[in-house]
Amino acid sequence: MMILAAALLFALQDEARLKEAWPKLADAWKAVSEYKAPQGAAVLDDEFLKVVGKVRDGFEAAGFFTEEGEYLPFALKSFVKARGRALAPTGGSDLFRGAMIIRRIRVGAPGGAPGQPDAAPAIEGDPMGALLTALQKLKDLKQGGLDDEDNVQDELVTARKAVKVLGITSDDTPPALRRRIFTLIRSLALGEAYPEPARATEEQAKQIRALISELGHESIETRDKATKELLRAGEGSLPIIREALKSPDAEVVSRARRLLGVGHAPWKAVKNQQFGEFHDILIAPPPAPPFGEAPK
Repeated sequence: MMILAAALLFALQDEARLKEAWPKLADAWKAVSEYKAPQGAAVLDDEFLKVVGKVRDGFEAAGFFTEEGEYLPFALKSFVKARGRALAPTGGSDLFRGAMIIRRIRVGAPGGAPGQPDAAPAIEGDPMGALLTALQKLKDLKQGGLDDEDNVQDELVTARKAVKVLGITSDDTPPALRRRIFTLIRSLALGEAYPEPARATEEQAKQIRALISELGHESIETRDKATKELLRAGEGSLPIIREALKSPDAEVVSRARRLLGVGHAPWKAVKNQQFGEFHDILIAPPPAPPFGEAPK
């Protein structure tokens, strides 16, 4: 029963649900990107609340309001939240006590250093700005037919480093997941349609399933070797590995979860000090405190 419950949980969080929720996620991203606080507006002005509502709709459609799941949905959630930090009003958090917190990040000036309005944002000071600038340059190069290896390499390096600094990926993120989340981030940030995942060829799928069958082998050496081979497999392996979540073998399910990045959350390791001062913005009630205990 526990294995079945786990399979049902992930069925609500995999890429099929991301694809279905993509229009709402794209709408939320656009709203966050275009929001500008009116001069002299209250901390929670009406337009800000509309943006928050769109973000919530997107998160709910994508199944983001859960405690645990695959890496890809949670990484995309973290990416949208990182973008949203730049729009949160400053100060006044005591006014909204008793609500869910979205944290605002103070970053470097979007246009680069003072006196250099045309400079690209520095990754260390403004990783989100650096990422969005690099992605737009990659899009422009493609549209101009200049997307050869020499032209795109620097922008790809910048974009991937920025994604890492933001805590979306890390050195130990499995390669297939790292490539897939970069594709999702790129498409969302550029307002493109949902990018269909890569599909394994018939021969590749056969090899992947053979490796998956060894995840429950009686020999730990065989299990570990199969796991390492699957970690090196391409994006096309991910849908097939998801099938293994329905296995009656607990060892197979456990290793499949690892391959899908369950519990892998690089964003939790990013220290606040890297980005400066944070402000708390509250938008939804949390659980009530225990009876007799005053709110903090």
